[in-house]
Amino acid sequence: MNNRKKKLAIVGAGNAGCMTAILAYLKYGDEFDNITIYYDPQTPIERTGQGSQVPVSNLINMFFCLDFVDCNKIKSTRKEGIMYENWGKMGKNIFHPFPQSQTAIHYVPYLFSQEVIKSGVFDIVERNIQDLDQEIDADFIIDCRGRNNRDKSLYASLVNPLNAVLIVQEEVQKDLFYTRCVATPDGWTFVIPNVDNTSYGYVYNEQITSLEDASCNFHKMFNITSEISQFTFENYIAKNCFQGERVALNGNRLCFLEPLEATSTSFYVDVASGIFDHFLFGIEKEICNLRVLQKMQELQNFVLWHYQFGSKFDTPFWEYAKSLPFDPDPLFHKVLNYCDKDTSNDELIRTLAKTQSQLHYGQWGPFSFKNWADGVGAL
Repeated sequence: MNNRKKKLAIVGAGNAGCMTAILAYLKYGDEFDNITIYYDPQTPIERTGQGSQVPVSNLINMFFCLDFVDCNKIKSTRKEGIMYENWGKMGKNIFHPFPQSQTAIHYVPYLFSQEVIKSGVFDIVERNIQDLDQEIDADFIIDCRGRNNRDKSLYASLVNPLNAVLIVQEEVQKDLFYTRCVATPDGWTFVIPNVDNTSYGYVYNEQITSLEDASCNFHKMFNITSEISQFTFENYIAKNCFQGERVALNGNRLCFLEPLEATSTSFYVDVASGIFDHFLFGIEKEICNLRVLQKMQELQNFVLWHYQFGSKFDTPFWEYAKSLPFDPDPLFHKVLNYCDKDTSNDELIRTLAKTQSQLHYGQWGPFSFKNWADGVGAL
């Protein structure tokens, strides 16, 4: 039996690369002789604020030992849930909370990346890697180089109504301790409180709404005064996260799904765990890859569910969003049916605590299902 410790190379220092490196160090550190992050300093890393879910915040905190006063290297802010505004037809805000015992964070990926690089924990190589096999000496390589220059024939499309976003940084909103997801005539807008500013992202479909109309509506609804940046995107996932014997994909190199519910970083951690299951413990690639595809299917379904009930806007975008194919699997219905319409949210939480229920769909349990279903009148 070969007990030699392995060399791990992570290519890319964005969200996925850094989360993969932290997970490797904290959970699997004894398996590796060294962990090297390769990155190109000329490749831009997102400076817009990002939300997270509780497990990701816990992992980041374990690595940095952060607090909100004396040690906040990545300038994180508290995230105690998500506030949905203008969604559904019942005319009320829907708050998707985290329990008081659990707090997530908002943070800026660029600052997060810089602190991981400066941590001294990882070997750092500044290089623009073009050929993984030829340029990297490692037992395992996890490719997190982003969505550019990928072979699109190796990818499948995900079902989603959005493909463009307008980004802007505005004045700080100090009293905001949750992510706002505000439905608009053209899609929805995320509002993320950062330490130095507030990030706004007006997400829409450029085949339905022109850039001019989206910009105009963005300005009107949110009193935007700063310069706007526009990006387009696709929703996709690689058919196989493993590429050859020693290379696996993560981050935008693997997939992209719109940012509703802040699913990306939690998914990156799940993917990395599956990759290590194969690389370190010999679980078959096919099994690990199937888990990745199933997890993404669950994320896609849960996000699409939010569009099925429309918003207060009767517009072409919302008609299109409601028309998208939505046929969730039996597990989705099992979790939803667990939420009896006569059970209050606090009763449901107490029941789950008593039974230690492990009934989950993607990153969500019955409480999350019931919270949304009650908010839009689905039960």
